[in-house]
Amino acid sequence: MFGHSYIINILAVLLFAVASWSCDSEADPITYCDCSSWENWKNKEDVQCGFLTVPEDHSKPMGKSIQIAFAIFKSKNKSADAIPVIYLPAGPGGRTLDRPDRWEDHEARQVGDLIVVEQRGIGLSSPLPDISETFINIIAADASSEEEKEITLKAMQDKVAEIKSLGINLSKYNSTQNAKDLGTLMGALPYEKYNIYGTYYGTKLGIMTMKYFTSKIHAAILDKPTILDNTALEARFPHLIRAFNRLYEQCASDSACSAAHPNLQAETIEAIQSLKDNPFTVRLLDRDFTLNPQDAVFFIRYLFYKADAFETVPRFVHAINVRDTTTIEELGDFPARMLKGANNSTFFSFTAYEEYSDKTPSNVSAFMESNPELAEGVAWFQAFIPALVQWHDGRVSQEENTLENIPIPTLIITNDLDPLMPPHNTQLFEDALLDNQVLRLNHYEEDYEGNCVSKIRTDFFLNCDGKIDTKCLEKS
Repeated sequence: MFGHSYIINILAVLLFAVASWSCDSEADPITYCDCSSWENWKNKEDVQCGFLTVPEDHSKPMGKSIQIAFAIFKSKNKSADAIPVIYLPAGPGGRTLDRPDRWEDHEARQVGDLIVVEQRGIGLSSPLPDISETFINIIAADASSEEEKEITLKAMQDKVAEIKSLGINLSKYNSTQNAKDLGTLMGALPYEKYNIYGTYYGTKLGIMTMKYFTSKIHAAILDKPTILDNTALEARFPHLIRAFNRLYEQCASDSACSAAHPNLQAETIEAIQSLKDNPFTVRLLDRDFTLNPQDAVFFIRYLFYKADAFETVPRFVHAINVRDTTTIEELGDFPARMLKGANNSTFFSFTAYEEYSDKTPSNVSAFMESNPELAEGVAWFQAFIPALVQWHDGRVSQEENTLENIPIPTLIITNDLDPLMPPHNTQLFEDALLDNQVLRLNHYEEDYEGNCVSKIRTDFFLNCDGKIDTKCLEKS
């Protein structure tokens, strides 16, 4: 059923048996290398590292080329029919090959070899000159929303000039090109079929890859669907308000939370507005960080991603109101590290191509003005959105946006409390897929990333023709 032949399996084993690889070898299009040549990759076993050479623009195969880094972690499933899993993470802009320990015990290795790809423009994969550090300094400064916009526009103009001077075409760093990188990799590696596991942005990249390379994919898991749509950027803001409202409802219905926060919405708005005239400084990312209203909203947005958001967001709001810098630094560490963990030049390239339209700046501004939580903006977002028009002029086509009649067995996972990817995105995926099951979650609880959902995902890849068993999610 899995279609992974004995010969192909032997080839994969032989590849892993090679004692060392030289990054100077002439293999085409893949060059294998010693993993220890990568930062933080010393003494790693059962893993193979390499680079894939691809065109910067797949429509021009003889044009400029770039390199895509990947690592293959050997399967813990000893079945001869084991099918590898390509993991597509959130992003775009986030690294995957910075810390190999993230993957050593990953659940996908119970299914087959785990293939982790560092997407184009990031880290080891022909990275774009990164504007992230400049943005961190802008957000950390004591600046109003309007001042941040002005500074950001100039910083982005300077970075575009720098990147163009290097002969880089920013418009070619997008999901279509990204999917075709994966298609090239699937064709170059010695496997007959692949599983795909994508989260957040990885679901967009996953379904694009499924569209273009259907015959290579055995099954897919798309966890927290995100859409390929030029309204997606502005949609982040109503989704954020939706997350705030769900939090308020949950707190009101919980006796402990409602006792501590009798009116969490009023408390939240008070905290954000209090920073307009009285910002204060905390220590984050080894620098002084002045917390302004737009920074507070940005931090809360990312706290919604955490499994314990139901507890941490009210704590963060309370800490602002009482100026508890210790708690702000504790809870703010995660959102701050999100700023530092991505290549934002790459993020801008993808966002301008497929999530931005000429109406985006005015639509975002109007929505923020009508919601008190967002009245002062969202740090970083409202600064770069007006400037995206000058990042590059590439825009996604209708053909790229069209997703339909994809026959690959797929498990869609959606969480009703997700702040960025709400359940209605799931319907768009269901409409595009001919063979899908949906796992609907509705909680912040930590078991979302615990053994239960992990088992459901693993079982699906091992038997994608069977109905998923969700009994472990039932509460006693």
